[in-house]
Amino acid sequence: MEDLKNKKILVIVESPNKVQHIQKYLRDAGYKVSVMASVGHIMSLADGGSYYNSGVDPKNNFDLNLKVSDDKYKVVQQLKDQAKTADLVYLMSDPDREGFVISWSLVKFLKLPKTKYRRAVTHEITPKAVVKAIENPIPMDDNLVDAGLARMTLDKMLGYRLSPIGKTYVGAKSVGRCQSVGLKLVADREKEIQNFVPETYFDLYVNFEKNKTKFKAKFAGNNTIGNVDHLNSQKEVDAIKANCTKDYVIEAIKKKEKEESPKPPFCTATFQQEASSKLGLKVKDTMAIAQKLFEAGRITYHRTDDTTFAAEFIPTLQAYIENAYGKKAWTKPRVGKKQENAQEGHECLRITDPSLTPDDYNKIDANNLNQKVYKLIWQRTIAAALPNAKISETQYLIDNNGEKFILVSKEITSLGYREVYTYKDDDAKDDSGVVKETFAKGEVLKNCKLEDVMKQTKPPARYSEATLIKKLETSGVGRPSTYATIVETVLSTTRGYAELHDKSIVPTERGMQLAAFLDRNFNNIINTDYTKKMEESLDKIASGKETKLEFLTEFYNTLENTIKNNSEISASAQTTNEVCPLCGAPMVVRRSRFGSLFLGCSKYPKCHGIKNLK
Repeated sequence: MEDLKNKKILVIVESPNKVQHIQKYLRDAGYKVSVMASVGHIMSLADGGSYYNSGVDPKNNFDLNLKVSDDKYKVVQQLKDQAKTADLVYLMSDPDREGFVISWSLVKFLKLPKTKYRRAVTHEITPKAVVKAIENPIPMDDNLVDAGLARMTLDKMLGYRLSPIGKTYVGAKSVGRCQSVGLKLVADREKEIQNFVPETYFDLYVNFEKNKTKFKAKFAGNNTIGNVDHLNSQKEVDAIKANCTKDYVIEAIKKKEKEESPKPPFCTATFQQEASSKLGLKVKDTMAIAQKLFEAGRITYHRTDDTTFAAEFIPTLQAYIENAYGKKAWTKPRVGKKQENAQEGHECLRITDPSLTPDDYNKIDANNLNQKVYKLIWQRTIAAALPNAKISETQYLIDNNGEKFILVSKEITSLGYREVYTYKDDDAKDDSGVVKETFAKGEVLKNCKLEDVMKQTKPPARYSEATLIKKLETSGVGRPSTYATIVETVLSTTRGYAELHDKSIVPTERGMQLAAFLDRNFNNIINTDYTKKMEESLDKIASGKETKLEFLTEFYNTLENTIKNNSEISASAQTTNEVCPLCGAPMVVRRSRFGSLFLGCSKYPKCHGIKNLK
């Protein structure tokens, strides 16, 4: 092994918040090390060139106009100066596609020779993990770098090509590969809600008392209509009520034992969803807190689509659980169903030290939100390796002249994982009402009264931040590192495409217009299937199964042919002889969100002048 402790080492990380921890851990281990931060990406794809000022040259193998970002000149110069005096430079950016691009850009713009730099990755900021990363460098993965650069190129080309078109026809601020698909999902859901026709149905209950406790059993059917969940008309309800007598009898009792498994550890999407439903946190805030916890060494890397524990963590977790909950408590950790598009580049999101309980953590961090998020991750980590909860369920079948009603009693006989954690849907299930009274077969119920309730089917719910992320994940749109950005862009106040109303994402008129315009004209590009295909191709580039050039060539041809063959754009591209009644500017043909044509001011959205077509 290379003698590192006699060398002067520079470690470059992304975040300034990691510097102090990593430097201390390595110096404590005997390394002569300085740690500096790149503060994220140092490089950007500058504007310029013949392809719509995008900085991309499709005619020259998609050559990129890369440069040091304007706000990073000082940082890069400081890194250069420090690198000159170091024997070795370790590039310790994050262990994902973008992290590899950052490391590659540092090599490029610091002009580091191959003999001088090493690539190191760590999935948690702990002394053991950091030292291990330094002592076990990995190769610079050119395929991952190509995938990252391809993603950058694709997004810049699509954005610079379609955004001006969107601005011209519907006043859109921007069009993007993932953000526009996110907006389409929101707009499609809104159309479902607008077009929804509610249906009326009825539920029938028998209310009764025993030992001053009130109960409610639901009608479940009869020999004529069979088993039913609901009744379709008041006429059906009245017929059943008319057939009932005063005698309600416990006809049968069925008991069964059920086991309920804990959910697997967090991946990024499930973490964001749970933080939203349990803590009411916005996705952006959730990820900001997770970043702090990661940088402080309290949790593993928080951008992941994996739900498995790293093998080296399992003995630590097992030892803690057996000590805290007893030797019989340890259970093989649960693993989630693998998503079709999962990269699984690194393990789940978990706490790094099980023995640092939420109560102990609260003593070292007074921030209330940090405490809540840490507790959430700690509980989910521990619960994933605890026994199933055991539930005893008793079903009482009540008969009245052939009309059947059902009362269900549920009792938790063994808490299992629920000793440390419950989920939002568990809470909802527990609200169903546990029967604390017991009944005997043949028992006649007292003080019974029928109650019918008219209800209506409800339209699908609007997306919340959490449910939109779940939809993005299951649709294969975006990756753990981009979910929060997609949602943030859809809700951007400067773009004005959607707004958050009491946790629900509601598209604006502009958002609906843009979604409809893109659906009419670019539905072969702006849709979940195509976006999923793009993500899969990026993954293939990352694994060496596809080349960056093949990918970009296919995308470029698809994009240009779609625009070239677009009849709506070509038909309305020319200005008319009409002038705007508000500002006097030329007017162009536009299409409303409902598909009808009209004349709109060419200066929209600065001017909202319109005329009907003659």
